[in-house]
Amino acid sequence: MRIIFFFLPFFLWADGHIFLYHRFDDFRHLYTNTSTKELLKNFKYLKEHNYKVVNSKTLLKMAKEGKNVDKYVSFQIDDSFKSFYKNGFPLFKKFHYPFTLFVYVKGTDKHFGDFMTWKMVREVKKYGDVQLHSYAHPHLTTLTNEEIIKDTKKAFNLFTKNIGYSPDSYAYPYGEYDKRVQKVLVNFGFKYIYNQNEGGINKNSSFIDVPRIALTGDVDISKRLNIKEMDVKNFKLIRDKNKILKISAIVPYKKVEVYITKLGWKWIRTKNGYFEYTPNFTLKNFRNRVILRYNNEIYIKMVTKVKRVNYKELQ
Repeated sequence: MRIIFFFLPFFLWADGHIFLYHRFDDFRHLYTNTSTKELLKNFKYLKEHNYKVVNSKTLLKMAKEGKNVDKYVSFQIDDSFKSFYKNGFPLFKKFHYPFTLFVYVKGTDKHFGDFMTWKMVREVKKYGDVQLHSYAHPHLTTLTNEEIIKDTKKAFNLFTKNIGYSPDSYAYPYGEYDKRVQKVLVNFGFKYIYNQNEGGINKNSSFIDVPRIALTGDVDISKRLNIKEMDVKNFKLIRDKNKILKISAIVPYKKVEVYITKLGWKWIRTKNGYFEYTPNFTLKNFRNRVILRYNNEIYIKMVTKVKRVNYKELQ
């Protein structure tokens, strides 16, 4: 009986979640598409199971204050595709669910066919938060600091001119970033920066490295709601250009499962929570994920290939 009582708070005090969408009913692009049938199913599940949908900033602040966010979720939409405006937006309005839309500024400003106009974005702003998703949607880790600043300034100025306020939130294009990229954007003044790594929201969540769970295709949202952010300390990844030499961290378990894209999963035992893993693995893809997992707890880092000769500049 004592053991059951001891573990009871663990099950009650779970994580909140931010869910990410891109396109809606655009079956030309299945990798980033969600059908409105699936969206409706997600919304109904949340309503029937008494989840509360709040703005992402509200969720993060509640978690940071130590409040129980177990039954709280938030929605975000990247890229400002017209398919959101035509197909997804009506359902958000019907359910009165808040959301954050991240605008791909060049697509809107240059009137690219698949993207919302500024007029559409301003209409959406009446019902949700609108924030920044870069100007040209570049692979940020391949740019110099100066190029990142140039892209962000252009996006920032056009956004402010057309929307009427300065954005305080940024979503990484493709979810790609490293410490250098993050530092440039933080110095730019963004208070909230979002990646595309699965994970939960809790009191330890960083406002400038926020995980989001992508919902595309046919997804069982109930399973995604069980994901928790693993409490990882002193995570280090040592690499030599495009080879991962060593991964180390402190985790709250006697063993942890480690994954690298194209290499697969491997169980690693820890000593007092500390582990070292030396895969000496050369990255195969441009975009890769390093994942630590134990049961439903997860910790993810994005790792991209080096594409410039001056590697030190990219760190």
